[in-house]
Amino acid sequence: MRLGQTSVINFGATLLASLAGFAATLYIAQKLGSATLGAYSLFIAVLIWMQTGFGSGLHYAINKRLSEIGDSSRDLGAGLIAQAVAFVIVSMGLFAFSQTLNEYLSFQGTKLLIIALGIALAFSFVSSILRGEQKVHIAAILKPIDRIIRSGAQLGVIFLSLLGGGLAGLVWGYVAGATVATIVGIALVSVRPRLPNRQHFENVLGFTRYSWLSGIEQRSFSAMDTVVLGAFVSTNLIGYYEVAWNLASLLAIFGNSIVQTLFPAISELASDDEHDAAAKLVTDGLRYLGLFLIPGLFGVLVVGEYVLQIYGSEFQRASMVLIVLVAARLIYAYEAHLISALDALDHPEITFRINLIFVTANLLLNIIFVSQFGWFGAAVATGLAASLGLVLAFNALRSFVDFTLPTQEFANQLIAAIMMGIVVFFVEPLIVRIPFDPIFIALSLVIPGTIVYFFTLLSISERFRATVRVNLKI
Repeated sequence: MRLGQTSVINFGATLLASLAGFAATLYIAQKLGSATLGAYSLFIAVLIWMQTGFGSGLHYAINKRLSEIGDSSRDLGAGLIAQAVAFVIVSMGLFAFSQTLNEYLSFQGTKLLIIALGIALAFSFVSSILRGEQKVHIAAILKPIDRIIRSGAQLGVIFLSLLGGGLAGLVWGYVAGATVATIVGIALVSVRPRLPNRQHFENVLGFTRYSWLSGIEQRSFSAMDTVVLGAFVSTNLIGYYEVAWNLASLLAIFGNSIVQTLFPAISELASDDEHDAAAKLVTDGLRYLGLFLIPGLFGVLVVGEYVLQIYGSEFQRASMVLIVLVAARLIYAYEAHLISALDALDHPEITFRINLIFVTANLLLNIIFVSQFGWFGAAVATGLAASLGLVLAFNALRSFVDFTLPTQEFANQLIAAIMMGIVVFFVEPLIVRIPFDPIFIALSLVIPGTIVYFFTLLSISERFRATVRVNLKI
């Protein structure tokens, strides 16, 4: 399958998952309010951090080793044993500090956290196996399964007042979705684990020794601000912030899909010493990472407040935060691609140093900016940390492969986004004066803008037209 088609399938599946999550978040915000949404977001942020600290590095290693040429079933066995041991250790630690953890979460959530962590680690582990087998598009299909089951269960427990109907019900919905997706993923995996020896543990844990911080770097970007906000601001402000973050993340889906698709492809080329071909894939990734984020940034400048109004009038307070978070997402999309390429080229020691700087800077900047400027400071701090990581990753990767910057495509996307912004700017006064539903107003502005953007880009970019033609051929 073409890499472009794989990216599109990954994008479509992730978009479907995100839309399901969008619908659930909208319902939760309207029915339970910003305080409950903020408390749930804080729980998920803690869960993500625990999953990252005790799983993501190992999952990167599984992805890397399975993508290389050769038999890796014993490497998979080593990874499975290591994951089981890590889960037992962290569960014991959570029980030991349950009282402090419950106070931070504002409810008796330790047991739920352990259950959710176990299934989240399993889901992520299975997804990493599929990506390592270059079944990125199949791994992506698990996302909408997870999110649709999760969202349906959450809406059900709220509507029927089951399992407490509130925060606990939301967590059980999360567990239900991940459980079903994990079972489906196991059925789709081809390689089966075999009993490892010491060499296989060294293969996996040697890469994990450095790659664990890559996962923390990603989660630092997506959840550090929420964890810091939990110590400084009220849960309703966290709820506003999370809605803005989720909207910004919707625009980043396609870029994430490209990164996930290219990692095993670059890894396979690097293991066969085809560095020129790997460099070309790096450039191709840079060419299309901003395909949605660049117009998205211009879009939220004009229509951001109307999109936020869908959640309720109170969420319009996050309009400026939304703009900054979309910009941060754009910067981070490029940084994540370059970091992923370094890992694919088997240089986890380089990404370890970059990620250590990123995580430290992100933590310190968030503490400083949130304490001084509140929740808006969290968005600014996240963007600054992403900018630092981008500079470091770019300089590091340049020393290993000779990739080029596709400046013409950057310019074309910028021109198309400006045209889109101009059209939406003049359409906006005509639409908002009519007393329509907020959803209708948002769609009436977003859909014409999207059409203008892509038709403009198709008309001015020959390479984009060629890419579309190639990937439309089955």
